Amino acid sequence: MSPAAVKPNYHKTPLEEIRDRARVDEEGHVYALPAEEGGEEVYIGQYSAGDQDQALQYFVRKFDDLYNRVLLLAARVATQADSAAHLRSSREQLVKELEAGVWLGDVQGLRGLLTEVEKGIGAIAAEEDKQQQAAVEAKIAKREEIVAAAEALAAGDPENTHWKSAQEQLNELFEQWKVEQRTPPRLSKAQEDPLWKRFRDARSSFERSRKAFFVRRDKEATEIKRAKEELIAEAEKLSSSTDYGPTTKAYHRLMDQWKALGRGPRKAEDAQWKRFRAAQDVFFSARDAANAKIDAEYAENLKKKEEILGKLHDLMPFTKPAAVRDRYFKLLDEWDNAGKVPRGDVKRMEKAIGEVQDAFREAEGAARSPRESARNDRQSEMIAQLQDTIAGLEAELAEAQSSGNDKRIREAEEALAARWSWLQMLTSS
Repeated sequence: MSPAAVKPNYHKTPLEEIRDRARVDEEGHVYALPAEEGGEEVYIGQYSAGDQDQALQYFVRKFDDLYNRVLLLAARVATQADSAAHLRSSREQLVKELEAGVWLGDVQGLRGLLTEVEKGIGAIAAEEDKQQQAAVEAKIAKREEIVAAAEALAAGDPENTHWKSAQEQLNELFEQWKVEQRTPPRLSKAQEDPLWKRFRDARSSFERSRKAFFVRRDKEATEIKRAKEELIAEAEKLSSSTDYGPTTKAYHRLMDQWKALGRGPRKAEDAQWKRFRAAQDVFFSARDAANAKIDAEYAENLKKKEEILGKLHDLMPFTKPAAVRDRYFKLLDEWDNAGKVPRGDVKRMEKAIGEVQDAFREAEGAARSPRESARNDRQSEMIAQLQDTIAGLEAELAEAQSSGNDKRIREAEEALAARWSWLQMLTSS
């Protein structure tokens, strides 16, 4: 019998078969009759709480219970419901029970079934080995990919390499290597060592090239100093500009150029940096003052939202949410229409309104059916996630406005508008 053909049906040994293979004496002692002529009886046990059939049935039930557990194991094997190791452990326990006890039933048949179960487990183990080998091959391929990428970075032309970016890429490759090393399946030493040697050599080669490049750059100190004087002059020229967006970008470009030039002699570098930074500070101080003016305009919005929040708190605790529902949502609409608040107050106000909304949703949920409550919990989770996203986008928008990056401002505004729309649909449903 193959495990794949076994169904987890209950096994029941017919009493008629057992009457021919066992006997019960007057005191309820049960004996299994010898299978062959001239053999000896096997003592099974005693059952004195009933007649002879009941005594036989008592010990048959014990055997059938074991048989049924073997059938269930066979079904687990047939459906590959567990690993080969767990299935084999279960089988070994059942074999121990079978061999350690005396039974009334088809013991040989049960042994045969356990043999078939072992064959099925062996097939599962073979498939697991095949999958393990495939996983190891995939792991080796991933390591090879990491090594090849590191070798490509090490072989790059030093004069055309963006060293900061390349270093970040190499660091990321090293992090990937460590992640691959920690996650199963583990490679053997013979498999891993050659790959690690190549990766380590690539990192060493990269570092030697990087250091040599910057040594050469130090020899260009005079040219660096001249070029930075030009950058300082341009920075000082832009310091009085009130065209904040383009000028901010211009200063970023100047900073990129400054960094790309590398460092000159320390004394000259420090003095030049001080002048360059001073020109930037003049401009960015003026820009920050302009942004502060905008924040002051938002301060009025903050006052309105503080008042609305106080009115919402007056409705709490929401012991009867249905009675205050219209007033609650009207105040939420007023909150949305109040406009933006200063950047420093965004997270605080979002947290405060979020706590009120959570309390109202919990109160409504308590009055709903389990199905409605589950749906409301999912909605609440979506609302909380949207609120977190909105808070992050508002911070991004404020940062983009400060930097004058028109593209980032536009992208942040579009993303923010979409999230507010989704949030309004969720809270009004």
